[in-house]
Amino acid sequence: MPQPSSRRSVLKAIGATVTLSGVAGTAAARGKPSTPRYAAFNVVNLGTEQVQTPGDDQAEAAARVVQEVDPDVLVVNELANNEQEATVENSDDDDVNVPTDRTNIEAFVDNYLSVPQREGLDGIEYDHTLQPESNTGLLPDTDYDFNKDGEAGERPGDAFGFGFYPGQYAFGIASKIPFDEGAIRSFQEFLWADMPDNLIPLADDDGVDTSEGNIYLTEDELGAFRLSSKTHIDVPFDVDGEVVHGLFSHPTPTGFDAANNFNGRWNHDENRFWAEYVAGEDYIYDDSGTEGGLDDDASYVLLGDMNAGPGDEPLDPARKFFIENEDFNSRSRPTSPGGAQRGNPYATAEFGGGATVDWVLPSPDLSLRSSSVVWPSSNANKRGLSDAAEEASDHRLVWADIATK
Repeated sequence: MPQPSSRRSVLKAIGATVTLSGVAGTAAARGKPSTPRYAAFNVVNLGTEQVQTPGDDQAEAAARVVQEVDPDVLVVNELANNEQEATVENSDDDDVNVPTDRTNIEAFVDNYLSVPQREGLDGIEYDHTLQPESNTGLLPDTDYDFNKDGEAGERPGDAFGFGFYPGQYAFGIASKIPFDEGAIRSFQEFLWADMPDNLIPLADDDGVDTSEGNIYLTEDELGAFRLSSKTHIDVPFDVDGEVVHGLFSHPTPTGFDAANNFNGRWNHDENRFWAEYVAGEDYIYDDSGTEGGLDDDASYVLLGDMNAGPGDEPLDPARKFFIENEDFNSRSRPTSPGGAQRGNPYATAEFGGGATVDWVLPSPDLSLRSSSVVWPSSNANKRGLSDAAEEASDHRLVWADIATK
């Protein structure tokens, strides 16, 4: 949240910002290594069988879009975590054998991103990858009926995050820039109930509907239910000698519930977490037990599908925690011709008539040099890029060039 005396708030006033609404730009054109390109791309439900071997149409289309942009840091949302998936599939059926020799993000790099997807494009070598464990499809040790359907301990609705198997809809990170593995902070196990002033619909609270079809938590469930529907993770990148924290998550989508707005409240607090993390709130703890948020002088970039856009009612977390929060630089947000054709130049997804849900947002001390959403207009299908984008996902890749100096 706003910190009037912080280094970030001071530097926000002097950071240069130039936004270019283009499809891409070469690494050389970006200049110094202290100006990396960050990108977020939700490639919907990209599964193990698709990325572990070459030849999948969706994976090829997604790699084509990524290669057009050539990001230095990339998060692929909804990429299954094969190591988690294997804990269930490999034990239940001898005919099913989920490969685990390499992670799905490593396989996606090897089989698709490193292989040119059209003439004139270069493959991309990402030397650094990370596949965080996800709460999706992961059941607690005790059976709970989280989704209140009368059956406890059943996927997908009684897992910590919606998933038909552990690790479905997870995400992977690929980077040309090294990161400090020992300094990564994950918040997969942080309990929703441990967030002060949380919006949990609790069974005994006034106004909470416990009739059939509504979702809420009981007192017993408070001690188990996790805040993150996938995970929240802080990855410290070494950008030309400077530390830039990559803040990655994929909050639950709103809707798909009833009168209690359970998923809307959950999404609100998942997004609120990052606003309070960068503000250094003391209540936060990570999976190793370390307490507190970022230091006041930290630099960071938020990346991912946050399932929230400005104006989303009734809670509007994107406006509160990103757009109107001085701890993020949202003055020049990525746009595209394709989104503008749908009536929202900031749109990053096809659904909702053109929704804004995917974000790349820097801290105010960093300098946003250029940004865009890869969504050509219908009459400017550059080298077939629109076709590839549509085949890859109903989301569009979002990127930004963000300088440290």
